[in-house]
Amino acid sequence: MADQRDLYDVEPVMPATQLAATQLASVLAVSRIVIYKLAQRGRIPSFRVGTCVRFDPRAVANWLRSQ
Repeated sequence: MADQRDLYDVEPVMPATQLAATQLASVLAVSRIVIYKLAQRGRIPSFRVGTCVRFDPRAVANWLRSQ
């Protein structure tokens, strides 16, 4: 689909920040629950801020490239 964005296209223009699971799920077109399960199992790079799980867009983009 021509208008569907993926993290490869989005990552270079994103500010160096963190993504919430909902934001990452939207970019990857999967459910928020899938993102949480991947993070819990250590399958996708993530980190915690208090009780919240967050994702570094660059780390996730590098992870996607290595898959």
